[in-house]
Parts: sequence; C-alpha cells; structure tokens
Amino acid sequence: MKYLETNEAMPAKVGSYKGYKYFIIPSLFGALNGCAELPKSWKDGDEDELTVHGGITFKGYVRDGSSKVKVIGFDTLHAFDDQGTRDLKSVEKECKYMIDEMIEVMED
Repeated sequence: MKYLETNEAMPAKVGSYKGYKYFIIPSLFGALNGCAELPKSWKDGDEDELTVHGGITFKGYVRDGSSKVKVIGFDTLHAFDDQGTRDLKSVEKECKYMIDEMIEVMED
C-alpha cells in the first residue's frame, strides 16, 4: 500500500502506548478510525502481516500539532461492525493491539 496524503481531521483522542502515539479519528460517516505511529525502522509492506480489525486501510500521515506523524490505520465501517466495535473504548483497545503487533513484527 502506498502512502496517502495527510489526514487533517481533528482526532477524538490522542494517546500513547509503549512509546508510540495512537490517534482515534472520526470518519465522515460517524464511525471512528484508529491509527498508530510507525516505528522509524518500519519496512514498507510489514503492515501486511498485521491482523488488526478489518485489516490496514490507511497508510499515510496524521497532523499532530504543527508536525506530521507517519501512521498506519484501520477503519470501523465494515459490514460486520456495530456500535460495539465503533465506540471509543473498542477503537482504543484495537490501536493498542496494533502497536503490540507492530512491535512483534519488528522483533521477528
């Protein structure tokens, strides 16, 4: 997947987990999307190994103040999604899971 432009949407939440930032961003359709900061040593294509919710559907940048952060992310607009997978708590949990997976991929 090639890098997309910068997502300029205002995050609903910005957090940090194991030294990596994550962003929860509302979509135009009312669902929440999750993104996680990519490690500096991340190799393009490694995201294909992740089993995050619905797969990686975004690879680009998120505005964090005056800087941009390189991220990958997922959305919650799949046919199987419901309010239980689209709420802030669930998306935050999935962001942390994605970071755990990224760390595991880098260790292999």
